[in-house]
Amino acid sequence: MVIAGVVVAALAIQGSWWAEEAPSASEDQKASDGSSMLTDAGFDYVNVEGVLRVRVDESALPARELGLPDDGMKSAEFRRPVRTVIAAGDEVYVIDDISGLTVTAADGRLASVALSPDVVRGWSGAVGYLRALGAEFGWDAAQLDTLDADLAEFNRSGEGDTFEASIGPGTIAGAEVTGHLVFHRAGGMTPVTIEFTPSG
Repeated sequence: MVIAGVVVAALAIQGSWWAEEAPSASEDQKASDGSSMLTDAGFDYVNVEGVLRVRVDESALPARELGLPDDGMKSAEFRRPVRTVIAAGDEVYVIDDISGLTVTAADGRLASVALSPDVVRGWSGAVGYLRALGAEFGWDAAQLDTLDADLAEFNRSGEGDTFEASIGPGTIAGAEVTGHLVFHRAGGMTPVTIEFTPSG
């Protein structure tokens, strides 16, 4: 069934911009500093190139130059998992297999970038994923160490449909990073979000 879906999609885009081998980005797809435009057109280009580029510190372009309103939110789901390159200060962080994101603007500036990794797995996999990023993003390992006990208490209580936890924030150059996970009692699915917010 999945193969059929891929074939149908391929036939539907033949002869279109999507079928170009290496299309060049237009002004509404890449910002003046090389960042991805945070618009439908920008996300279209991300889908083709397979790379999302976002600067999250105070030197990021104004929201309107990224295609966002002064105050508002924009979400996207990518056609396939993409590589995300996050610039903060003089540092660059690369996170692979990102399936979607939500960006928020406030007072004319980029206020947060929340990435959704394509890690469809249970609780232990989600915790392990965050643990692997802990050193890079400055998360306190002690926060991760208490999660299993917290989940066990949630399961014993029998109350509520989901258990939510956050790790961090950790500090990187010019930004803070927080890991979020949500355990669903029915089925045990535990989606993860990695949120970047400019510091200062």
